[in-house]
Amino acid sequence: HICSSFGFGRNYVAPAIADLAVEYPDLEVRMDVFDRVVDIVAEGFDLEIRVGDDIPGQHISRQLVANRRVICATPEYLEERGVPKTIEDLARHDCLVLKERNNNFGVWQLRDGQKDVTVRVNGQLSSNNGEIVLQWALKHRGLLLRSMWDVKPLLEQGRLVQVLHDYSQSANVWAVYPTRLAESGKLRACVEFLQAWFIRLRAE
Repeated sequence: HICSSFGFGRNYVAPAIADLAVEYPDLEVRMDVFDRVVDIVAEGFDLEIRVGDDIPGQHISRQLVANRRVICATPEYLEERGVPKTIEDLARHDCLVLKERNNNFGVWQLRDGQKDVTVRVNGQLSSNNGEIVLQWALKHRGLLLRSMWDVKPLLEQGRLVQVLHDYSQSANVWAVYPTRLAESGKLRACVEFLQAWFIRLRAE
């Protein structure tokens, strides 16, 4: 029984599970997606695939693949509003704010090399759904902090442009599971398959 967040679950975990089912035809998998914090023990899940490094200490976690969120916008937005040159410039921009799970609303926790920076951002539009926020960004409504997984093809196509390159937010992909399953061979095989799947995907 696996869970993940809506956007990442649908776009990445679901295709990975489809391939997992081919590799292990005897394995029965149920997958649920949520846009809230899940208590995997209380709610009876065997495995959570989650993005971000705020891992509950009472569980076992294994990093599947490195990932980060970057700041970007459409060329049209940047032409109209200017390109932010410093982190302080964000205060003068429309930022598309995502309220996701337990993240602080309207605050971007960024990293500049070795230094952590907290930036308060605001804008006209906010949502609890990452795909809606991405849709708004593509309609030139503001700056977006989004996982490199999601924006890489859009950056390559020139539909989005990354700004403030020195700043990003860690958003690694983790497998999290209860300690009671530490010795489960079935779970270990599943996690190792997913780790190889995500690393292969990133390399493509």
